Amino acid sequence: MLLGGGLLFLCYEALGHSGFFQIVAIDIKGCERIDKDEILEMSGVSIHSNLIKISRRRVRERVEGHRWVEGARVTGVWPDRLIISVRERAPVALINLDDGLHYIDKSGTVFAPLTASADLDYPVISGWTGGKGEGESDYAVVLQEALQIIKYAGRDNPNLPVQNISEIRIADNSVVMFLTDRPFPIRLGRGEMWTKYSRLTKVLYWLYKRKEFQGVAYIDADYGDDRILIGMDGG
Repeated sequence: MLLGGGLLFLCYEALGHSGFFQIVAIDIKGCERIDKDEILEMSGVSIHSNLIKISRRRVRERVEGHRWVEGARVTGVWPDRLIISVRERAPVALINLDDGLHYIDKSGTVFAPLTASADLDYPVISGWTGGKGEGESDYAVVLQEALQIIKYAGRDNPNLPVQNISEIRIADNSVVMFLTDRPFPIRLGRGEMWTKYSRLTKVLYWLYKRKEFQGVAYIDADYGDDRILIGMDGG
């Protein structure tokens, strides 16, 4: 057994230094926002690497260390090619933290700071005090409810598309929304976000149709008893 094991080890070492298994091409897939050269550098693999000797698990773990990478898959194509498939994180909003604006995905993971040349076309979540990590606090729950509203608006209802959401503010452990073209607050409160969103689209349609927006001071979608309260200026 020792002799057999030793022979297998010698064979492995010989193949691990064989030019036949030297990688000649590394194909990186799935990069839209991420520079492929960044992924290649993080992978630690080059065209001088041997396909037998590299650990695909370690390559995957290194690539997944990139803040824009949600997941990765590393596949060897024998005898001399490697494929790194990347699944990028998809931002749904910007969140305002003490150190500036950051991207946040649908799960509530804050993963990258906003840069000067970055895309700004996202709703901004403000008032968050829970930091960058995920948690089970009540604030983490209300953050998820804010993200639910963004998710529903992403279904492109013409009366409240996600492009028309300017800000979602977490205030007093409650959700308040502001539209890009209207200055008044829309109070959503807590819970039943789909029901509130659905009712709100109908109210907004009614206001658009009747051209009643000018006198609106606020909309309270958390008024209770299956009702929405429209507050008007002066009353």
